[in-house]
Amino acid sequence: MFRRIVSAAALVVCAGVYAFAAAERATFILTNGERKTGSVAFHGDQRENLINGYLNLAEQDGKDLTFPVDQVAVIDFAGGRPQEAELAKLGASQLVVLRDGNVSGGRLVNMIGGDTLVWDHDNGQRQQFAIRDVSRVYLNPTVARSVYNRAGAAGTAVATAGQTASASAPVPVRVDAKQAWTDTGITVNAGDRVVFNASGQIQYGQSPGQTADPNGNPAERRANYPVPSVPVGALIGRVGNSAPFAIGMQTQPLGMPAAGRLMLGINDSELGDNSGSYTVTVTKQ
Repeated sequence: MFRRIVSAAALVVCAGVYAFAAAERATFILTNGERKTGSVAFHGDQRENLINGYLNLAEQDGKDLTFPVDQVAVIDFAGGRPQEAELAKLGASQLVVLRDGNVSGGRLVNMIGGDTLVWDHDNGQRQQFAIRDVSRVYLNPTVARSVYNRAGAAGTAVATAGQTASASAPVPVRVDAKQAWTDTGITVNAGDRVVFNASGQIQYGQSPGQTADPNGNPAERRANYPVPSVPVGALIGRVGNSAPFAIGMQTQPLGMPAAGRLMLGINDSELGDNSGSYTVTVTKQ
């Protein structure tokens, strides 16, 4: 199978060094409503994340996902849907929300070393926060409010941090074929029963015929795939750091193997030359 090599630094060439053990996890909620999850990447002597107007997420394979800062509505560290009281505080300026409930208007300066957020308050003071103490950063409050309101009406984000999701609200998730794992925004308990309805088509390579639906392409299975027993390109899931499991296009309820955050992914060991996405509706019973 032909695979192209992708540079770890997509837009800037610098002597970047990753420290994955220290880097916090984040979900970028884009202005179009899409969600991208990874580690907070950093590059160069200053160990910066925001470089030349682009924010960066590091995937497990060390490659960066890069996004123009004006296309990121929210940087979400806590997950789930914010409380209405939090959304009510959104105004015209950027907002940082801490896990203790405190909020501050101002401007994101950068994220440093994968674990530190630098913030300029509206009063001109600069402050550093440990990312583990931050719930969310609203970079585009107007779009963020629209995204969350739209999600709330459709039940897109139904779990608050540390809580389990609603038992009845369906959650639509776009699973990008290039991304190792996509955060559903749902927290489950071991034994919870979840229904998946998946559709769409992806390409898992650049050669003719290298396409798959959520059941995968039966022409190829490999021992180094996340779930070796199912074909390449199949829709798979994972709860927290537990072992991945097959989902495909079946619609029978699946029991969750562990407690933690529910993630969706593509059964493939090399994602750089993939394209397309699956649309998956997730419903807890």
